[in-house]
Amino acid sequence: MRTPVFALSIAALLCAQEPKPAPTPASASPTPASESLTSASDRKISYSLDTGYRFVSDVRGSKETYRSVVNLGDGPKLFGADLSMEDATSRWLNRFSVSAHSWGDDPYSTLRVEAEKTGAYRFIADYRNIAYYNFLPSFANPGLENGALLNQRSFDMRRRYGNAELELFPNHRFVPYLIYSHDSGSGTGVTPFFTNGNEFPVATRLRDQTNHFRGGLRMEFHRFHVTLEQGGSAFKDDQHNWTRDRNPGNRTTPIFDQQLFLNDLEQAYGVRGKNLYSKAILTAAPKDWVHFYGQFLYSRPTSEVNYADNSRGLFYLGATRFFNGLDTLLRSEAKMPRSAASAGVELRVHRRLRILEAWSTDRFHNAGSALLAEQFLFAGAPAQTQQSFTITRLAMNYNRQQADLLFDLTSKLTLRGGHRYEWGNASVPPSFLTTEQGTGQIRRHVGIAGLSYRPATSLSANIDYEGSPGDRSYFRTSLQNYHRLRARLRWRAHTSLTLGASFSMLDNRNPSKGIDYELHSRSTSATLEWRPREARRFSILGEYARSTLLSDIQFLAPQNLQPVQSLYRDNAHTATALLRVAPSKGKFNPYAELGGALFVSSGSRPTDYWQPLGRLHCPVTKSVTLYAEWRWYGMSQPLFVMEGFRTHQLIIGLRLNSAEKQP
Repeated sequence: MRTPVFALSIAALLCAQEPKPAPTPASASPTPASESLTSASDRKISYSLDTGYRFVSDVRGSKETYRSVVNLGDGPKLFGADLSMEDATSRWLNRFSVSAHSWGDDPYSTLRVEAEKTGAYRFIADYRNIAYYNFLPSFANPGLENGALLNQRSFDMRRRYGNAELELFPNHRFVPYLIYSHDSGSGTGVTPFFTNGNEFPVATRLRDQTNHFRGGLRMEFHRFHVTLEQGGSAFKDDQHNWTRDRNPGNRTTPIFDQQLFLNDLEQAYGVRGKNLYSKAILTAAPKDWVHFYGQFLYSRPTSEVNYADNSRGLFYLGATRFFNGLDTLLRSEAKMPRSAASAGVELRVHRRLRILEAWSTDRFHNAGSALLAEQFLFAGAPAQTQQSFTITRLAMNYNRQQADLLFDLTSKLTLRGGHRYEWGNASVPPSFLTTEQGTGQIRRHVGIAGLSYRPATSLSANIDYEGSPGDRSYFRTSLQNYHRLRARLRWRAHTSLTLGASFSMLDNRNPSKGIDYELHSRSTSATLEWRPREARRFSILGEYARSTLLSDIQFLAPQNLQPVQSLYRDNAHTATALLRVAPSKGKFNPYAELGGALFVSSGSRPTDYWQPLGRLHCPVTKSVTLYAEWRWYGMSQPLFVMEGFRTHQLIIGLRLNSAEKQP
């Protein structure tokens, strides 16, 4: 919480600084009253404030699911606050603004500060505080069939992100800049500790941090722009897992009449890394009919990993052997040079014809080594120690070239056609399934087509399509033999009525042996916005979407490495609506808003989620409004009844706002 306090302190100091008046010569005449009024009118201040108290009823059902999905608490809240100041006569600060939203222990809080002296500097600072909670009892839970409600991959964390940017001499030809960002997270959770034949859920503590520095120079000329940037980052990631109680793990049956268990565990790893990179960007328009851009990035990241664990209990080694403890030490390091480049050109060869050409490449290589030392402890027998040293290399090269032609058939109809070619290769180290180096290739030709139709300013339609016959791809779920279509329609039927519709589809197949992957997705939506007489008496906003998803793929079950089919279906309805009603005319008459959102799905994981709401606004003056808001959150899942929840929320609030005022 120190970052926003520090930012607000700096902002207050900047606001307090007033330029010192220049000494007036004795011979100078006093400033006329008209000039003083003109000077005062150059200083403008505006603000808004939205604050209140949220009441939350007792959560019926699963509080863990409520926190994972909604996670809104009760108490005093600052829903929003904005302050801006403009002073054209100030020597140090011509424009200043600060905004804060969702403070009061809400799951996503933000703060933003901007300060600028025209032609001298521009400063922007952002801060975000995010609460991440994930504990759905049905996920990562092998014991669900036996009544256990423990999510073995759960998190209760806080993430904090801060960013500060400083530009010098903005809107000049040469603009130096400096940027610093900080990202950190900490919290607790549950994670499994794996051994041969069993896994044990244990408590975990997580902590990570990344600091990123970058600076450069932007050169802006009439026909071209150049950006040169140098940056670097440093990160660390730590995790500590432990248990002190007897833990039977997920295996309920013995192995060779022996029941495995974990008595004591201390497990920790720490990752340290750093990265230096250089980047150059060029955009140019040497002629009005040709535009060009290019970018090059070279980075040199490195990382080090230290891992240690001490476990005690009864564990399975293999065959008919068991051991009672394991001490492990691991140290590894990796160097990962990466170079990426992209370039493109747009040619207007005719007033009706444009040609776009784009190319990009990305080359990532990883050379790593690891030293592992393990000591197995046996009851009534000497310990056994083994060491291993491995060197691994990973290389991935990806290239992409795309050409598009845009032709204005008429002033209202534009046609688009193009072709994309993607190619590359990859080499990965052996896995536990094989001792051979893994290799892969990607080869994909994609056809592109589309049209844009604008018969009138009130009506527009767009259709985009791309498809590939499929060849080779890196990953099992990558796009291979696929067809993708998007269509959008927007019609302003009247000055007060706007309608919209959209449709999207994706069909993807990978018929390779052992994969047999199919993905089919459809989505259709419609929107309505009706604001008669500029919404003086009432207005309606609504949106409805119908979506379907089917995924079918084979995978190897980790228990026995046998192929198993994974089939997932989802058919969903999503709707949102908001009705605003003002029962009478006048400046300060109350008005009400009714509406909400719903999500209803069937298939592999049927879910019903409802969120109706109602608001009442009571303007007191032009700048003061009292309001009350009620929301109801309800979720149910027929297959996982234990994850349902429902709760009521009531907000009593006050809104203050000011148009630009002159002191």
